[in-house]
Amino acid sequence: SKDLIEKPDIDGFLVGGASLKPSFTEILSSCVPPVPLKKPKFTKIEGIEPAARGVNIYAKVVKAPQKVESSEDLYEVVIGDDTGIVTMSVRDERHKACEVGKVVRVQNAHVAMIKGFIRLTVDKWAALKP
Repeated sequence: SKDLIEKPDIDGFLVGGASLKPSFTEILSSCVPPVPLKKPKFTKIEGIEPAARGVNIYAKVVKAPQKVESSEDLYEVVIGDDTGIVTMSVRDERHKACEVGKVVRVQNAHVAMIKGFIRLTVDKWAALKP
């Protein structure tokens, strides 16, 4: 191994050092083009269906966040638009973005059916912005 360190063509003493060279990454990026991002399609609350994923909506906060007793970091917020209202589950400090009367943007949320009711879940992959 000492002989390998002394050789001039070894990049950072990695046997697979060729993958660190810029020409190698250029070859990879030309073979696999980047996937273009799609614009999110926003829907109304009445359009939310059971087992839906990737739900995007604009809604007004109707009821302030309430801490769920059985969990340390789970909050429930009631949001609504002109077509209906839905309860949204939010974890950690993200509930602070939900002030009564303010409009929030929810992106990439998913639906969980709880006791026959639709509940919108905002997890770590979802965006919740005022």
